[in-house]
This record gives sequence, structure tokens and C-alpha cells, in this order.
Amino acid sequence: MMAIASISGLYYLGNLQLQSAVPLEMAEKGDIIEFTGICVNSKENFALLYNGSETIVVFETLESGKAYKIRGKLTNPAKNCVEAFEINQTSPKVLPLETLTGAYWVDDYCQLLTPKKISLNTCLNASKGERVIIEGLYYNKRFYVVNYTRLGFENSPKDNMPFLIVGSVIYGGNPATIWDGDEEVKVYLPYNQTLRAGEYVEVLGTAKLYSTLTIYVDDKSDVRVLGRARKSPIGEEKIGEVAYGACAVKKSTNAYISLDCTSIPLYGFSARRGDEVQFEAIRRKNSLYCLECKVSKPREKLENSLCNPNPEVPSKIEGDVKWVKVYSNGFGIANITNGNCWTLLKLPKSLGITLEEGEHVVAFGFHTTYRGMPAFEIASREDIIIG
Repeated sequence: MMAIASISGLYYLGNLQLQSAVPLEMAEKGDIIEFTGICVNSKENFALLYNGSETIVVFETLESGKAYKIRGKLTNPAKNCVEAFEINQTSPKVLPLETLTGAYWVDDYCQLLTPKKISLNTCLNASKGERVIIEGLYYNKRFYVVNYTRLGFENSPKDNMPFLIVGSVIYGGNPATIWDGDEEVKVYLPYNQTLRAGEYVEVLGTAKLYSTLTIYVDDKSDVRVLGRARKSPIGEEKIGEVAYGACAVKKSTNAYISLDCTSIPLYGFSARRGDEVQFEAIRRKNSLYCLECKVSKPREKLENSLCNPNPEVPSKIEGDVKWVKVYSNGFGIANITNGNCWTLLKLPKSLGITLEEGEHVVAFGFHTTYRGMPAFEIASREDIIIG
């Protein structure tokens, strides 16, 4: 009896397989159907396939995202349940595939940015932010990928799209400003993350095309510090490079100092007129910003230049007051003498300096002339030591 039942079952199954397939939309319970679709859901002994317009359920374990050709019997027309006789993985090209181009993106899930966010059924073997072309089908607000091509990163930014920049940090903090070799890029970082001036970095984020290109970074891992910006001797540096040298201070203000080796002001460090400063500083468009600076030679160690004036460099003079003359407008001059050498120290009223004959003076400033005679100019009350 067992052998007879088995032979009958095989005969019945073979008889069904020989029947002609009926289109799914016309099939009734017990009809044979053929269906090609992408597996859009798979669990143990259960899979859902979709062909762009219809779905079927087969009680088999299949691989999500793969295309299958199914032949079987329709057992539940209401739910399109199919008892499969044949299951073969096949090419998805027979399906009405859609093609999308955008940027691959990963945050809580894998997606495509067009810049609209499109959820993907799988993650791709592509770099975050890289342009890709994908083929597949939409199902239940998700795009099922059957094929994709990597296109590399964008060469120029597009509004609301990912963009990768590499460059030097010329303004640290958050937001930071990065020089990418052509322009300044403002970068807004995740909370509690900062960048330091002088770092050479790679940053991935979403671009906003304001008057200044702006990048918004949503994950700390999208910021990589590659090292330090390139170094160049002062005067040879480009924007985004670290200039280095040892120069004398020509001018000192509360905000910046001017050096005798460059016309560009140095911010982020204070020193006195005449001090020699050794420095490494990041070059910005119109300024330098101190990264590592120190006074290598204080101005007190300068030689007395009273007998050897050089108007090109900050200098020190030292001598005694031979005589003083003050004009009616408050401007004064004092003869400073040391041995056979002398110069006229200019005393603008605004400095509030009063000298008397016989006083010993040390002053820091620049050699100049006054009515054709050798003279010396100081910038502030702090540039003179009396007594």
C-alpha cells in the first residue's frame, strides 16, 4: 500500500508540472503559475517575491534581494500563496527595473541620497558619500538593489548632497574653516567635536551652497585628521601652509604683531617691538595665526645701534639726554648721546613722556630723520626705559 501511494503522488506531481501556466491575475486555486520576482522578505520557510506590480508567497527560505523564477500551484488566491515545484535563481533583467543615481549614505541604515533619502534593502560595497548608480525595484518604501555601479566622489559640491573635502584647518573650533586649495570651507562638526588650526584633515558631510561653501558633518567618524599642514619658510608659504621663521617685531598691538620678514600680520601671540620671535604659523588669506611661537631673543639683548643706525630693522638705542626741546604744540625732541654718537629722540605729545637733561635712556623703535638730522622714533610709552 505504501508503494502504491508513493507512485500515485509522483504521478500527481508530474501531471501538475506538465500543465500550462496561468497568468497570476487570472489564476484560481489549484492553477499552475509561473512567476519571476525579487525576494523582498525572507524568514525561515517563508519568502515574499515581488515583480514590480504583484507579490507571491512561497513557503521556502530564499535570499533577500535575489531574483527567482518560481513554478508552482496557487493554493490561496487571496494571499497569492504558491506551493513551489521549481525554484531557480535567475537574472533580474526580465523585471521592470528602475535606475537611480545618487550618493551612497550610511547613518542608522543604508540609503541613497538624491538628495531625497531612499532606504535600501542592503548596504553596498561603496564608500560613504560616493556616487553610485543602482538598479532595482521599490517595495514597501524601500528600494531593493539588484545591481550597482560605483562612480567615485563628486568633483564639485552640489546643494544638499554629500561632499568630501581635504585640506588644512586655518580656523579651529566648531565651526572650523578649512582651506581646500581653492577656497575657504566652513565645517560644522558634531556636538563636542572640534578641529585645531594647522591640522590637515579629510571631512565628509552634506554641502550647503551659501556664499561660503558650508559642510555639515553628522558623524564623528566622517572627520579624519591626516596629519599637519605642509611647512614652508616665511615668505614662501601658500594659504593653508604652515610658515616658519625667526623675525623681529616691527609693531605690536593688542590684536597682532607685525614682523620685519613679512607684510602679513601675525595673530595669536604677543611680543614687544624689537623682540625676535621664532614661530610656526598657519597662513590664512590675509594673516598668519600662531601655532607655536616664542620670543627667541628679547629686545633688551639687541646691540646699541646709536652709532650704526639701520632704518630697515627694529633697533635699540642707549645713551644720556644731552638736551631737550619742546615746541608750543607739545611735540618734543631730545638729544641722546653716547660717546661721539648721537640721535634725536622724537617725543610726540600723545606719548606723555617727559625727559630731563642728564637722564639715562634706553629706547626701542626705528631710526629715521628729523629735518635732515638722524632721529629715532618710538611707538608707545612702553618702548622707553628712563633712568
